[in-house]
Amino acid sequence: MVESLMLFGIGVLAGCLLMLLFIPLVHERAVRITKRHVVEATPLNVNEIRADKDRLRAEFAMSVRRLEVNLEEMRTKAASQFGEIGRQSTEINRLRVELDKRIALIFALRAREQLRKSMVRRIMRLLHYAIIRSGRRKPALVGVRQSPQLAHGQHAGIARSQT
Repeated sequence: MVESLMLFGIGVLAGCLLMLLFIPLVHERAVRITKRHVVEATPLNVNEIRADKDRLRAEFAMSVRRLEVNLEEMRTKAASQFGEIGRQSTEINRLRVELDKRIALIFALRAREQLRKSMVRRIMRLLHYAIIRSGRRKPALVGVRQSPQLAHGQHAGIARSQT
């Protein structure tokens, strides 16, 4: 068992020594790659710096213009929707006025119907009173109710005269 522990320890120490040998090589490569990326990212002369700034300005101007166009489209769309809302509110107001007129007409017709009914009741009472005062005990309502035989005879007579 001690032998296996010693072999394991020797293996770990050998791995650490090998790693110490390869770390500087890996580090130097990483530094070289990083330097190359930094050099490629930085412009070499003033003209490249200006060109990069101009490119950024152009991109910004294009994005601003896109936003302005979108804003103008939204304003146009909102204006058309406000126009439609105005037309609809005008139509609603016109319909409300028409509804008010019809409601007033309904009330007028109801009042007229009530007046007609009250006038008919009054006339019927006056007729009833006049008949009672004239000496008859049972008022005869003209045209209100007739005997079935009389009604049948009249209908038959009407039917004969029409043929």
